[in-house]
Amino acid sequence: MKKFLHCFFFLLPTLIWSQQVELFEQFNGRYDYTALGNTMNTGENPNGCNFVDSSSAEFQLQPGQTFVSAHLYWAGSGLGDFNVTLNGNLVAAQRTFSHNLLNNGGNFDFFAAYANITNLVNNIGEGTYTFSDLDLGLDNQPLDYCSGGLDFAGWAIIIIYEDPTLNLNQISLFDGLDSVSANNNNLQIILDNLSIASNDLAKIGFLAWEGDAAIAINETLQINGTTMSDPPLNPANNAFNGTNSFTGSNQMYNMDLDFYPVENVVAPGDTTITIDLTSGQDFVMINNVITIVNSELPDATIVIDNLGVLCANNTIDVEYTVSNFNSTAPLEINTPIAFYRDNILIGQSQTLTEIAIGASESNTITLNIPAGTPPVFTLRAVVDDDGTGMSTVDEIVEDNNEFDLPVDLNLQGLNLGPDLNPCVVDTVILDAALNDPDFTYQWSVYNNITMQFEAIPNETNATYEVTATGRYLLEAFKGICFVSDEIEVTFQPLPVPGTPDLLIACDTIPNDGFTEFDLTIRDAQIQNGQPNTTVTYFRTEATAQSGNFPITNPTTFENTEPDIQTIYARLEETTYGCFDIVELDLRVDMAPMITDPIDSYLVCDTDQDGVEVYDLRSKDAEILNTQVGLDLTYHTSEADATSGNAPIMNDTAYPSGGGVLIWVRAINSAGCVTVGSFSLVLGQVPFTDIPV
Repeated sequence: MKKFLHCFFFLLPTLIWSQQVELFEQFNGRYDYTALGNTMNTGENPNGCNFVDSSSAEFQLQPGQTFVSAHLYWAGSGLGDFNVTLNGNLVAAQRTFSHNLLNNGGNFDFFAAYANITNLVNNIGEGTYTFSDLDLGLDNQPLDYCSGGLDFAGWAIIIIYEDPTLNLNQISLFDGLDSVSANNNNLQIILDNLSIASNDLAKIGFLAWEGDAAIAINETLQINGTTMSDPPLNPANNAFNGTNSFTGSNQMYNMDLDFYPVENVVAPGDTTITIDLTSGQDFVMINNVITIVNSELPDATIVIDNLGVLCANNTIDVEYTVSNFNSTAPLEINTPIAFYRDNILIGQSQTLTEIAIGASESNTITLNIPAGTPPVFTLRAVVDDDGTGMSTVDEIVEDNNEFDLPVDLNLQGLNLGPDLNPCVVDTVILDAALNDPDFTYQWSVYNNITMQFEAIPNETNATYEVTATGRYLLEAFKGICFVSDEIEVTFQPLPVPGTPDLLIACDTIPNDGFTEFDLTIRDAQIQNGQPNTTVTYFRTEATAQSGNFPITNPTTFENTEPDIQTIYARLEETTYGCFDIVELDLRVDMAPMITDPIDSYLVCDTDQDGVEVYDLRSKDAEILNTQVGLDLTYHTSEADATSGNAPIMNDTAYPSGGGVLIWVRAINSAGCVTVGSFSLVLGQVPFTDIPV
């Protein structure tokens, strides 16, 4: 629950800071609007800063009406809370407004906030909308907002909807935060950028804060000099009195959500509406104003879609599109279009047809680029411009007719790209890339003997497949437009990989056919003395060709197929990336299968001197277990047995006191090694005391 300060004081406003109400957004079509919202105050001020934690309002369209957009405003006393909740959804302010009153030496702050909630309302749909989690923070303010009746909070949603039965209307949403009060008796707001074709069903709406029904001293609302009233809800002398014209409620407490018909106060051809507010005492802030007027005007916009090539005669084709999207009337035929190089006029055109509401028209103009034009400039297209900067068509928006495109003429010629160094196995297709079917083409190749280009017979397409090293020329023609470009293509040889020897590694117990290989052992053989090459390894030929998914651990690669496996080495030249593939075969040789564990070797100490002679070779038969083709050596350490170092030379008569671990090394013809161990045990002979 959010807390609010309960306090009271009498306010005498003397100085005001505000934000002027200005045009924010316009909507053009068969549109109208409705609004919903509610106050957070529990009664009219002074109300002792009593607020509710949440308030609700209903949203309902009529049959045939289609939702277009939704705009949430909320406001209150204090510095502001710009994160609130609507139907359980967090909403953050996208725009904020502030207002300040200087009274009796104290600055009293007020705020308003805006968020476009179109997507949220689309998801929720029609029904009840509940606004909550607005914390004014007045309990942390040193000033007393409560006793003088400056405590307020509320919210409203402006809903734009479409109705096919309506006229073509222009809805204009103006917002800010400006006020009228005892010491600022008059406030004038001029609504501009309007287009009023007729006054049929014209109306104007207001979202205002802090109006009090009980304070109506010299309070008026005038539009174009006409005093507005809508009794009994909004009498002429008390326009801002806590009411809602959409629901008929007079209990909005310190907020007004009202609208007035203005059919008799606006006239066809008007582009502005003047609002005058007066107040002798009541402090009223205007947050937004919304107008609905019949409008029958186009809205021309233009974009440059594409630039052609810069021809030898300095002409260039410009493709462009004129649109009439945000409009309420067709754009007339022959609407002028001007093209500028920076600020210099270089071409003119006009629309070819009447462009309907929401439609577009595309066309092409050939512009002559004047001699001396810098290679880099801005090409500007302006619709509704007679070439002197003057408009000839009344539009809804007069400042959206331009489109700027940075141009670099160095890039606008026929460009075959940089010289190429493909590999001899590559397919090379040169492309004019003009994307213009009206061009005709001729490809030529340079003859090193005649030292001139010679046309290639029958090669008159926009593309050409190159099969040999050479210097190629493309010439393209379209009417008087001529462009050309050259390119050098040099096919590079592939590196020639050497054939690597079979790579063998010994298996380890339990001889399952898998072990580790250091593939890089074969790098030198594959590179075959060729500099500037690299070798990478792959599990399949397809990945070797693509270069994807190389073996990432080539020094500790464990084969993935048992016993025998073929992998693929890619030899790549580092300058141009040309490569070739060679196979590398892997083989896993089995390690010797010796007895494991080996029984201890027991010898009795018959002379009881603590030392006996062991014939280590007497263990051969047990260790070999009928295997043949293995060589055995005996060692005093595992490290020596593994490496083959320091074999015991007197292995048939090895003296020992027992308690010693002997290591045996078994090696087969493939050089694979297995090691094992056994203990030497010295048995003690019982001592018998024979009497003499």
